[in-house]
Amino acid sequence: MEWLKHITVDLIATLVIAIVVFFEAILLEYVLYIYTVLMVIARSISLLSRDFQVITRKKISEAPRWAYHILYFLNVAFLFYGLFFITAAAWVYIWGVAYYVDVRNNS
Repeated sequence: MEWLKHITVDLIATLVIAIVVFFEAILLEYVLYIYTVLMVIARSISLLSRDFQVITRKKISEAPRWAYHILYFLNVAFLFYGLFFITAAAWVYIWGVAYYVDVRNNS
């Protein structure tokens, strides 16, 4: 369970998305948009920069891959359910790039 602290930010992001979709929290909606843009930028950099990949790969205890897939799936599903299509598309991009970079680094 050591890996839970490594996915804390992702868990919080999923919780924020759920609150925005199901409880229509306007303030958190802006937090969601800002975080999504930052994640798109970070994933784009990790896609293009090998140096950034080396930095992000250095982890003490890595969470299982399935945990990230579940969280990203929930993010996309919640956003589609709440009719946040553009934000959901951004999370599909984040998920896809994360998967691609992980496969490329492990091969």
